[in-house]
Amino acid sequence: GRIEGRFFIPSYQRGYRWTTREVTALLEDLASFQRSAGAPGKHTYYCLQPIIVRRRDDGRWDLVDGQQRLTTIRLIFHTLRELAEHIGKRPFALSYETRPESRAFLENPTEDQANKNIDFHYMFSALQAIQSWFAARDGTDRIDLLNCLTRADDRGPNVRVIWYELDPAEKPEDAFIRLNAGRIPLTSAELIRALLLRADDTLLESRDAQQIAQDWDLLERRLHDDAFWFFLQSSTDPPPTRIGYLFDLFVRLKDGEEEDKALQASADDPLATFLDFQRVLQQAGRTPVLLWREFKRMAQELESWFDDPVLFHLVGYLVATAPSSARDAHSTRRAGAEVLRALLKARRGETRTEFDRHLRWLAWHRFLGTKKLPAATTRLVRRDYEEERGRRLEDLRYGHDGVLRALLLFNIAELLDVVESQRRRERRDADAAARFQFARFKREGWDIEHVRSVADDIPTSPPRRKEWLEHARKFVQKPFVAAGEQETAQRLLEQIDELLHEGIDEAGFKELFVDIRRLSGEGDARDDDDALSNLVLLDQSTNRSYKNAIFPVKRERIIDLDRQGTYLPPATRNVFLKYYAPDAGQLLLWDESDRQAYGEAIRTSLDRFFEPIVVD
Repeated sequence: GRIEGRFFIPSYQRGYRWTTREVTALLEDLASFQRSAGAPGKHTYYCLQPIIVRRRDDGRWDLVDGQQRLTTIRLIFHTLRELAEHIGKRPFALSYETRPESRAFLENPTEDQANKNIDFHYMFSALQAIQSWFAARDGTDRIDLLNCLTRADDRGPNVRVIWYELDPAEKPEDAFIRLNAGRIPLTSAELIRALLLRADDTLLESRDAQQIAQDWDLLERRLHDDAFWFFLQSSTDPPPTRIGYLFDLFVRLKDGEEEDKALQASADDPLATFLDFQRVLQQAGRTPVLLWREFKRMAQELESWFDDPVLFHLVGYLVATAPSSARDAHSTRRAGAEVLRALLKARRGETRTEFDRHLRWLAWHRFLGTKKLPAATTRLVRRDYEEERGRRLEDLRYGHDGVLRALLLFNIAELLDVVESQRRRERRDADAAARFQFARFKREGWDIEHVRSVADDIPTSPPRRKEWLEHARKFVQKPFVAAGEQETAQRLLEQIDELLHEGIDEAGFKELFVDIRRLSGEGDARDDDDALSNLVLLDQSTNRSYKNAIFPVKRERIIDLDRQGTYLPPATRNVFLKYYAPDAGQLLLWDESDRQAYGEAIRTSLDRFFEPIVVD
């Protein structure tokens, strides 16, 4: 029959997480049923999936299963509230234990309130999806769907639910876990939440349950800050419950402390983290409160690393360059979790200075591309260090899998120089130092780009050739070019315009390509074109658009991005602004002295970075 009454969603349940896709699917199902149900009076109905409840002493219903659907239907009622009031229909009431103001919000959801917590954010987004769905349809659809939701069983087609009421003696928390443990929609994190917040007076007092729920919410909100999230891991497809990643890390950490190998659930099991956590909790002396406090301390340690400008960069580099394995294809984000597990374990027995050296020692081996775990020592003899560093920098050329790690490390070393400089001047300024944006680095897929373009890397497709010529045209028009090579520049400008207007034939483009490169000082190929000292990090979008472009064109693009406030890797910005150049009087050309100066900057910056682990 119709859904009536007051529903209470206990704290052990997950929050509201339906997206536009699920909301729209429900609305489309209801509309499809309404269209095909037949004439009024016919006993047909649309049946929602089961609603599982247990009666409370105060007359409300504990909603054990079905809260995503009922919350969405409550939001549909809000959208149709004027019609509902006109025909005297009142919707059921919903309230979340972890959100005391949830009932009021569902009765009057506003954008300001939506920013208060993650549940309200999803609810408001669902409301906007519902409003957009109705806005694209005839007004009579509102009346039809409202009738469908509120009509009595004997009055025609309507929506009904399978109503399943638990025995009052059965614990709803246990039923929730039992019902959902085999379903994919519930994640390990959501099952862990239910496990922690079971209302068993011998293990968990009401005050502790409220504190866990509050802490959980605050941590989830922190994890939805992409700067923090991408500091911790590298997956570009975050799950709806990001806290599950920390639980995966936590059980790995506890697993390392225990000799009970039964803790190790199959990595391919989607609920492996929940199963491991459940076993940890079941061990002697463990209670939900004590285990949550251990988990919270681990999370706070990670937050302290994020807030520390030095540890942020050192740990962030190690996570960003974590080697993946075949296992990661089935269990995403595992490589980063393994790095953090090892670091958390190491931090317990080290001072802050020792931990700093430990991180740089690991970074040194990432820079070298060491496959095996490095030895425990964190010291390098200077002569050995200089030989290995020099050999590595010489070997790193375009296409080498270590180039990305080396350039990322150089950018981070440059930023740490800024941090140290600010600390020397005044410690209060240290936190204001620029921070590397790991979120953009990972989401935008930064890639390797040549500073000086490569002579034999000529665009082949008509769209790429047209793009290259349009970019080059701006350089040929510059006063500097016209002043030095006025006749050549004018001839090339006319040829560019002719090709762009008449069509770009292969022979004509190749000849023009060579002439424009010669004008920019990049006419001849060099042995060092693929050297590390001619490579920078650049986001894939800019890299694709300006690939093969001559230096002055790339430089102008970088300046435009910088002027717009777009984040650029600091070393990339410095290269194109001629920060490392011995003589910056010539800004539009990238010559051999510029390349050598850039290579020297990489070497000296890395030397400063590794100085704490080098001994004479």
